[in-house]
Amino acid sequence: MRAIQIIGTGVLLSASVSFGENPRGGWEGKGNAGITLSRGNGESLRGTAELEGSRSLGDWQMEAAASLLYGRDNGVSSGERVDGSFQLNRGQKSRIYAGLSGEILHDQPARINWRAIVSPVIGWRAFDQENLELDLEVGPGLTWEDRASVTRGYSSVRLHEHLDIQLTKRLHFFQSLTAIFEAGDLENYSVKADAGLESKLGGSWLLRLAAKAVFHGDSDQTASEDLLLTAGFGYNLHPADQSEGVLASGVKKLKSRSGEWGATALLGGSISKGNSDARSISSGLRLRRDWNDNELVAGIFGVYGQQGGTMSAESLSGDLHYQQNLAKESFGGMRLDCDYDALAGLDWRLAFAPYFGWVVFETERGKLSLEGGPSVVAEQKSGRERAFLATYAAVKAKHKLGERTQLVGELSWLTKAADFKSQIFTSELRVEHALSERLSLQLLGRSTYDTDPANNSGRHDLQVVSALAVRF
Repeated sequence: MRAIQIIGTGVLLSASVSFGENPRGGWEGKGNAGITLSRGNGESLRGTAELEGSRSLGDWQMEAAASLLYGRDNGVSSGERVDGSFQLNRGQKSRIYAGLSGEILHDQPARINWRAIVSPVIGWRAFDQENLELDLEVGPGLTWEDRASVTRGYSSVRLHEHLDIQLTKRLHFFQSLTAIFEAGDLENYSVKADAGLESKLGGSWLLRLAAKAVFHGDSDQTASEDLLLTAGFGYNLHPADQSEGVLASGVKKLKSRSGEWGATALLGGSISKGNSDARSISSGLRLRRDWNDNELVAGIFGVYGQQGGTMSAESLSGDLHYQQNLAKESFGGMRLDCDYDALAGLDWRLAFAPYFGWVVFETERGKLSLEGGPSVVAEQKSGRERAFLATYAAVKAKHKLGERTQLVGELSWLTKAADFKSQIFTSELRVEHALSERLSLQLLGRSTYDTDPANNSGRHDLQVVSALAVRF
């Protein structure tokens, strides 16, 4: 049997940070994390995280790594894997070295409650060149595990290979293979293979594409193979004496020039098959144009999730607004919003609102504005159509957290004119970090609260997505 888990992190989900090499023997490392969350009428959570670190102390080399993969849909686990490792080597500057390796693993879909391995190793640096490194290791070990409710310990043999190739000045290839065999039963084994590419984008940013495959022997009751694909962004944080040029102001470069269209696409999601069957995708597209004192914005955002053949999320929202500055601190415009949410029982909703607004304050680091006006709303909930007049109001804010990071928030309110108790609150909070003139990482939170929901539906829905934004 085969189990496949595909998690998009970076291009789909995550950002990562790496600490540049320190010639004084300090720590260096890198990590990444990504999340997709839905709460309310649909319950879904996807999360990934990885962390690696190393340190040199004279002739000693210390390495440690940890990773987490978690998924849950409507109370049912769709992925749960935690693993960590460490290694301490002596003989860092010689071809032959000795060390001690340790690993720990929890893999719920594979029915491994826990597994711990300790192995002394002997290593050989087959190649140790500027652009090519190849290490080979072998050693006996002891393994303890609780798998499929059976706890036992046994002697094992560990084989390990690691390869690094600097293909070009900007492109780096890495690959490793680790195999653990039970000494008395070679059919009981665990093989982990990693391979990937890291490409320098500009400044201190890297693009990382990686694949990990895990093979389990003696696994009649579970899938024998798991595959994990990731795409992530890395950032090098250099010591003070190893500074590197960065973007002067990435936030400003992400803005559209006057009179030009700007398009920004968002994408995030995950897929798992085999021991678990779940999928989730979040995507969006926003078009924007500014000219003279006018602004035109159109956007669409959708979320879809499925667990074991049952839908866990399905929503789509779109908006279109045109705005013109009337004076130094006032503006007017009109907007159209369209919404669909299957789990909330909302078949469709259209809301049109002309509005007037003013800028409360504006500085170099931030801006706060208020707007409001009458609205006409038509909707269909649980198969029942209705139309009504409403009042629209919104608060919008931006705050620059750094040269390349800004916080954007919006809170809107829609209330039925004939029934003040019937209200809809919509909020969005977004953190944007510019990677370049065309790329940014975003953490997006969206919330909807409807005081008059459809039959058998909840009032509140929440979505949190981390994704890559690409400006065309």
